Amino acid sequence: MVQYLLITANVGSLFEPDARLHSSWVKTVADQVLHVNADFFIIHLQETGGKKFTECSKQVPVIIERLSEALPNFDLLRAYADIDYEAVEYTALGVLCFIKKSLWSNVYQFNFHTKEYEKLTNPKEVVTHGLENYPYCVKHKFPKDFWPSIKWGRKGYMQTRWKIGDIVCDFVNAHLFHDESNLALIHENPQLYSQNRKRALDFILSELSAMENGCTRLLFIFGDLNFRLDPRAFLNRLTERTATHQVAEAEQMGSLADGLQTPSSTLQVFSHPSENLRRTVSAIEFRRESDSDDSQNSCVLRIEKKKFDYFNHKKLLDDWHTYRDDDKEAQNFKSMFELDINFPPTYPWSEDPEDSETLMKTRAPAWCDRVLMNKTAYALVQAGNPVYTSFGMETCTGDHKPVMLTFNI
Repeated sequence: MVQYLLITANVGSLFEPDARLHSSWVKTVADQVLHVNADFFIIHLQETGGKKFTECSKQVPVIIERLSEALPNFDLLRAYADIDYEAVEYTALGVLCFIKKSLWSNVYQFNFHTKEYEKLTNPKEVVTHGLENYPYCVKHKFPKDFWPSIKWGRKGYMQTRWKIGDIVCDFVNAHLFHDESNLALIHENPQLYSQNRKRALDFILSELSAMENGCTRLLFIFGDLNFRLDPRAFLNRLTERTATHQVAEAEQMGSLADGLQTPSSTLQVFSHPSENLRRTVSAIEFRRESDSDDSQNSCVLRIEKKKFDYFNHKKLLDDWHTYRDDDKEAQNFKSMFELDINFPPTYPWSEDPEDSETLMKTRAPAWCDRVLMNKTAYALVQAGNPVYTSFGMETCTGDHKPVMLTFNI
């Protein structure tokens, strides 16, 4: 019996010059690993090096070493972290695989160059540069034409393949496109970002299916998939007890109000009359019905490009069960499966260690961090006493909470 533990963690918030979150993050992850008592532990990281990657990427090998030291029961480490930010194919992805010595004789790593499985010999291997041509992982940044309208980023995927006993597992770390603007979900195409995520994940699935494997494999895609709530359903849910009120600019808004139920919401748009709507909508407010009171106290929800300010953010977090049905993006991938989600949204949590148990008012809450699997993997996982949850609720792990799947085979 082999106990598996898969974790995905967006670590962009960890990498600051003061490294203040390192210790709490390492302890949080290590405690979870030791609690599970896993034999094979793999963690997928996104945004290694953080937003200040030119300054903070040097911290990545340090945090890998600290996590390794906190897990003395594991005798073997394979770590691949893309921190070469000057490379064209820079993705800021990382894969760390920890294996207990008791499994050494039964674990083989796939060499993508020779197409053969190889025994593990060296106890520790950490690679941070040249991963484009490294034989033991596949790394790709998504093609630029997937999203030509925004500044080109570092979204992509990284794949490793392992043979444990007679079972072949593909582990794919995916970082899909985020929502660039809250406003675009209302006054443009509400599916704008989800369609780009679907294109990216379909690209990964297509690339994987084209690879020769010679056997039935278990496929796990886990990472920051950036899945978000259905904007129309979620906004109507939050504003269902308000009445519609539109300001003078309403006639110009066109599709701005089309996606919202009428009469469900109080909508106020602030814009400059000398500029066109697309450029000038800077905020949308949903207000309670009122004959004369136009005060800030009547505002239920204010949305800006990077602001999502609900009048009771604690209630928004506490009532997460009520909007689970608005999480629909995973349904776009019929060949992939996921265990039931019974944990709070994994994003956007406070990055302040003194206020870590609250959501930031930057985005709508969402289950961005996920573990998906193909039908073969899903069947085995279901039979292996699985646990699928997030953790780190009582400490600051950055704006994302890690998500784990553990099971035995």
